[in-house]
Amino acid sequence: MKRYIFGAMLFSTAFLASCSLDEDPKSSLSEEQAFANPTLTYVNSVANVYSSISNGWYGNTDNIHCLNEFTSDQTMLPGRQGDWVDGGKWQNLFLHNFGPSVDVYATVWNHIYGIVGKCNSNIDYLKSLDENANAQYIAELRALRALYYYNACDLFANVPIVESSKQSISDVKQASRKEVFDFVVKELTEVLPNLSNQSCVSETSTLYGRVNKATAYMCLAKMAINAPVFTTNITDASSLNMLVGGDKSGAAKATAEVGDAVSAAGKSIMMTVDGTSRNAWATAVYCVEQLEDMGYRLQDSYAQNFAVANSTSVENIWIRPNDDKKYMLWDANLMRSLHYNHAGGMGYSGWNGACATTRAMEVMGYETAEQDPRLAINYYTGTDYLADTGVLVGDGATTKTLEYTPWDAVVDFGEGSDAHAVKCAGARFKKYEYDKTSTIQGCMNNDFVIWRYGDALLIKAEANYRLGNADLALNQLNQVRLRAGAEAKTSIDYNTILDERMIELAWEGVRRQDQVRFGTFTEPTRDRFVGVHHNGAAGDYVVDNTGYTNVYPIPQSVLDLNTNLKQNPGY
Repeated sequence: MKRYIFGAMLFSTAFLASCSLDEDPKSSLSEEQAFANPTLTYVNSVANVYSSISNGWYGNTDNIHCLNEFTSDQTMLPGRQGDWVDGGKWQNLFLHNFGPSVDVYATVWNHIYGIVGKCNSNIDYLKSLDENANAQYIAELRALRALYYYNACDLFANVPIVESSKQSISDVKQASRKEVFDFVVKELTEVLPNLSNQSCVSETSTLYGRVNKATAYMCLAKMAINAPVFTTNITDASSLNMLVGGDKSGAAKATAEVGDAVSAAGKSIMMTVDGTSRNAWATAVYCVEQLEDMGYRLQDSYAQNFAVANSTSVENIWIRPNDDKKYMLWDANLMRSLHYNHAGGMGYSGWNGACATTRAMEVMGYETAEQDPRLAINYYTGTDYLADTGVLVGDGATTKTLEYTPWDAVVDFGEGSDAHAVKCAGARFKKYEYDKTSTIQGCMNNDFVIWRYGDALLIKAEANYRLGNADLALNQLNQVRLRAGAEAKTSIDYNTILDERMIELAWEGVRRQDQVRFGTFTEPTRDRFVGVHHNGAAGDYVVDNTGYTNVYPIPQSVLDLNTNLKQNPGY
């Protein structure tokens, strides 16, 4: 009897012509038909995993990007009277009230392990067909699985490593964070020789949006730069005490005390990539140099990386393809942030929510002589929206004109707050060029940028600084600044690097991870502190003197399902 494959990705004539990585299911095929040739093998194994990524990494309301942005010191979603409360969800994220029963953690966990499960199923099946003939597809799936374990290691630390679809739930054990780190590095280094050098950014590439060799090297660079964090096993609430900064003033500055401790730890962590063992910082430098050898460099224009036609970028390393016809990934960031009258002037729908913190504006130098030119690319301030609407619009609550006011952003607007401030407070998300040609709200033709060389070059600068090569690090950091039209720095320290990463990588989903590594994630800021006003549906700012909030709780629904797993300490 024939077995039938009911995948999320089944072929169509259009798909076979374009070899895109996303397609709606059209029919069911017999096993013989589904894997009759290399193209169909790809469609019914690798491609159906990519289609399942959808908005789970970036774009929708509860995803990996959200957990790395809305808990940081850079982004908040204020409680605007009549606009946003959501049961206190967003305020709890920002105030570090992380609870195991909150749906966002379960959504992200389930997405990560959903992709891992699909990778495992397809790897097992491809091996059963012909492991040698399918070596490149198997390598690609292993690399994609490793990218998701990188996120699991970062967000949840102590997680199960599942390598086969044949493994029963009773056999699934919880690995230590160090074991997850080692697994990701092993997987990526083993599959590197079988990964393609071809670009995955260009729309004309058959690898468009897929994992290639550059993606693997970038992930290895991320693993290396975070190695002192990722190799520390979480055994009790104080396991990450090394990363607890002592600044309680609200300035949240990176300090030499934490920085030097992390730097010393990285020098003793050895990683083997391409047959050579190096310490973590030297590994990060090496991986970025491999990207440079492949031709990745800074795009002449910073903004071009996020333009509607960003598939020509020489800087973007890994993207998620998006448009309003085939891929249709829904981007909530612009919609969630813009005032509804601003968005309405563009024929769009805005929810008047998410904004930058005042801390972010401080780092950007807003309204000072040192204001960074990237602020105007990343954020709407004042009446910048005129360029979109062509006319001034009202604030929706008073007779006043809408004018985004960055210094007015607060966690929650209580009773009696100024109505104009409630509607206008906070610099708003901009970054991606608005696509006026899109026919579907939220689905624009700008591809989502997951990783790019600007990030990689700052990783290289940081690694060199931690190795003691301050002059080299300063030169590399200034390459990033000068490309954007900012003045070169004359000196460098840990805080210089951390601030530059906030400015260059605003809204790109890296801020929480950077703060953890530099020891500022647990520190109060001018926006969040004990006693800050918050909605009654949310809890007060959580003071963490041990470092346990540097990882998230394992969802209670997961613990209920698998009694082999234990909650992360501190929760």
